[in-house]
This record gives sequence, structure tokens and C-alpha cells, in this order.
Amino acid sequence: MSPPLPRRLRRWLTTDAIEFPPGRAAMATGGVCLGSAGVVLTLIAVAAPHSGDVDEPLLAATAGAAAAAVVLLALLRERVPPWGFHAFAAGGTLAASTATFAWGVESMYVPLPYLWVTAYVFYFFPLQAALVHMASIAVAFAAVLAVEDLAYTPVGGWIATVGTLLITGLLISLVRDQVTLLLQSLTDAARRDPLTTLLNRRGFEEVFDSELERARRSDAVFSLIVADLDNFKAVNDALGHAAGDDALRRVADAIRETKRSFDSAARVGGEEFAVLAPDTDEHGAYILAERMRIEVEAAFVASPARLTMSFGIVTFPLHGQTAERLLQAGDQALYAAKRLGRNRAVISSAEVPGILARAPRGHDEGHVELAMLLNLAEALDVRESGNTTHCKRVGRLAELVARELGLPPGAVERLRIAGILHDVGRVGVPDELFQKAGPLDEQDWRFVRTHPEVGARMVETTDFDDIGAWIHAHHERPDGRGYPDGLTAEQVPLEAAIIAAADAYEAMTSPRPYRQTLGVEEAAQELRKGAGHQFDERVVDALLRVV
Repeated sequence: MSPPLPRRLRRWLTTDAIEFPPGRAAMATGGVCLGSAGVVLTLIAVAAPHSGDVDEPLLAATAGAAAAAVVLLALLRERVPPWGFHAFAAGGTLAASTATFAWGVESMYVPLPYLWVTAYVFYFFPLQAALVHMASIAVAFAAVLAVEDLAYTPVGGWIATVGTLLITGLLISLVRDQVTLLLQSLTDAARRDPLTTLLNRRGFEEVFDSELERARRSDAVFSLIVADLDNFKAVNDALGHAAGDDALRRVADAIRETKRSFDSAARVGGEEFAVLAPDTDEHGAYILAERMRIEVEAAFVASPARLTMSFGIVTFPLHGQTAERLLQAGDQALYAAKRLGRNRAVISSAEVPGILARAPRGHDEGHVELAMLLNLAEALDVRESGNTTHCKRVGRLAELVARELGLPPGAVERLRIAGILHDVGRVGVPDELFQKAGPLDEQDWRFVRTHPEVGARMVETTDFDDIGAWIHAHHERPDGRGYPDGLTAEQVPLEAAIIAAADAYEAMTSPRPYRQTLGVEEAAQELRKGAGHQFDERVVDALLRVV
């Protein structure tokens, strides 16, 4: 049901007319209001007592033509082209000149019709265009004065009238600019967080809705990164709220430094932040989140408040097609990052929320139970190969090699666990990389090469934190050509070398959709060929003795 007519008129006369900078609807509304006022006042002046020199038919005809132009402007509104408003103003100048002629130059009403045109052009047009219209008013008024009495033209009156109109117009233009700046600052203040100067929740929701609509129309992608400071309450409790406010400003500065110029960043809660990354898939969003995570961590290296930040990443339309679904998925990914030990970025995926929902809740959320990570490792195996045997077989092979090399029983058991968890950091790698039919490009490899470091940080939050170094280095090589740090043979822990060889042997001898399975002898030959530069020779010999 449409709102009542008075309410629609009130909304039409107020909301549309107060646009900064003015749009077509606002310019049409202003023209209708000023033009209608001019028509009504002209008709009232005609009806009121006046001298007999007034040309009433000409005034009535002028008022009728002006009324027709006002009605046309009201009907067209936003369909009027930009030049149409200039034509309307020029028509107003012509109507004002005709009315001035009809009244006679001796009348007290002579300069008044030009006031409506002056107010309109100086309020709605740029100053240069308004001055051009002011020049046409001056020429038109001079022509009217000359036609009225060719023998005598009151130059002084012309100068006084044109000068007064010009000063009035300039004041209107100045007030318009000041009001525009004031409204912009008030609007910006309503959308900005006063502490960090980032967008607040209201401002972020406006940007989010606009970006979602744009992405739907243009079939584009965008990513939402939600973030939360780790252990922020402890900072407020230990150092006071002033230190907490300073920490929030530092975080905002770090986010501003690392985000791109076209990304939108907001503080959406106490210690909660969000970044909207247009035209960015989950690959790019993960890189952006990691840059922000590192920058935030570095900002507090020398501070008593050693804060870190956790991130959840979702992408439209992959993880949701509505604002509610994207925000829900982002919160789940953020919660997963918290449960996995904080100070990390997690991309939303199908299996992680279910695994985390089964996680024990007895410890602080930053402490991760080993069983949860083991479940996660199995789920990631299912994502990549469709079964859970890879991580278990790597763990078993690592255990056998450790026993063969004479490692202590405690180290053997921990190495078995490290073998199972060696690829748990792949939770931070986008799903589609595991389903990609062709070879990985350089950007894909950048994601893949981050998983040892992510996995190492994850196990650091368990009671088996010492195995993190082994997981971190299990893709290093004796020749220094491994990743992520390019360690040399002397720097690679023996346990990491064991996991590397076990992982390679298991991968070569297990079915994979993207390559042919090797037999036991062929896999052994590949290990021997890589001994000394890709794999540790001692480990290769021990592995081949136990398989």
C-alpha cells in the first residue's frame, strides 16, 4: 500500500531536495519549488492593487508558461538530462525579463523576478556555470531597460540590481558549500569509529550492502575478512583502558597500512574488526589477512601488550550469497582460528566447523586438544584424496624409521604424531587447489608453501608443542632448496627429515587422481635418486630397510 499523498509530498519536498552534491531529483525539486513560488507570487501581485501601466495579459501568459515548465520538470524529474536544467534556468531568465517588461521599469517589482533564477543557479550549479547565467541575467535586464526607454537607460539602477543579485548569489554559493561540508562531516562522523577513524558497524554495513549488490549485478567476487584481537581483555585488566585504546589505534593503523586503497576496513565491535576486499577471491584474501596478521603482531613486539590477531575469511559467492550467510560463515572461520590456537587466518570450509563443534571445551579456547587436530588432519585427507589413510600411513612410516634409527621411545611416539599432523596446516589452503586439474601456478604455490608454518603454529598450542619445529621443516631439503626457510642439511632436524621421506614414499605409492601410482621398487629408486640432496641419506636407507 502506498503512503498517503501528504506524506509522499513531504518526503518528495525534503529528502530529495537535500542532496549533496545535488542530483537530478534534487535539482528538479528545487526548480519546481522556486518556479512554483515565482508563479504564485506573480499571480498574487497581478490580483493585488497596482498601477494601470501593468500589462496584465502578458504577466498572466508569462505565469502560465512558467507553470507549464514547472509541471514538465516535476513529471520528468530524474529523466531530465543535465543540459535540461540549464535550459530551465535560461527559460527562467527569459520569463523574469518578460515579467519585468510587463511591470514596467518604474515598478518596485522590477528586480524581483530575477531573484528566483539567481537563487537556483548559484545553489544547484557549479560557480563557473552560475556566473555564466548571471551574465545572461545582466544582459537580459539591460535589454529590458533599453527597450522600455531607448532615450534613457538607468545605468545606476542596472548596476545596483545586478550587483545585488551577484552578491546574493555568491553568498548562496558560499552557504551551500559550507552546508555541504558540514553535512559531509556529520555523515562521515556517523559512519566512523571515533577512536580508530575506521568505519563503524553502521558504515561497514552500508559498504557491505553496496558491494554485495554490485557483485550480484556484475557477477563479481569479493571477500570478507573478520578479525578479532586475541586476549584483549587481559590488556585492559592489566594495563588499563587507556592502554587498551592505544592498542586499538595501533591495530587500526596496522590494518590501514596493509590493506589496499580500495578495501574497506571497519571496527565493528570492541576488539572486532572487518575488511571488505572487492574483486578478491579467497586466495588474495588469505594473503591480505596474513599480511595484516604479521603487521599487527609486529606492532606489539616492543609493547607490554603482546597482542596478536585471528582472522576468518569468506568469499562471495563461494561461501554464501547473502550478507547473513557470509557473516555467519566468517564468524565460524574466525572461531576456528581461535580454537586452533589464535594468531592465524582460516578460510571457511565445509569440514572445519563440524570438527571444531566436537572439540572438548574444558581448556581455554587457545589451548587445542590433540584429538581435535588429529580429527582435523583426517578431514583434510578426505578433502584431498577421499580417504583418511595418508596421514596415518605417514605417521606409521615415520614411527618405523625412528625405531630403525634408534631414537628413544618417547621421541618415536611423538614422531608418529608429528607424521599424522604433518599437513594439518593445509587448513589454511583454499579447497579448490586440491581439486585443480592442471599444474599449480606461482600464486598457488605461495599458498601451499605456507602450510608447514601454519601447522607448526597449530601444534604449538597442544601439549606436544615441541613437534612444531619438525612439522615446520618437513619440506626442507639437504641441498637448501626446500621451503619455507631454505634450510641446509645441518639445520634440518632429523625428525623433519624422517617425516619428509615418509611423506614422499607414501605419496608415491598411494593412488592419486592427478598422477600414476608407483610400485614399491620404483618408489625406492626415486628415494635413492633423491638421497643426499632431496632426502637425508640416513633416513632413506632406514626407510628402505623397513618397507
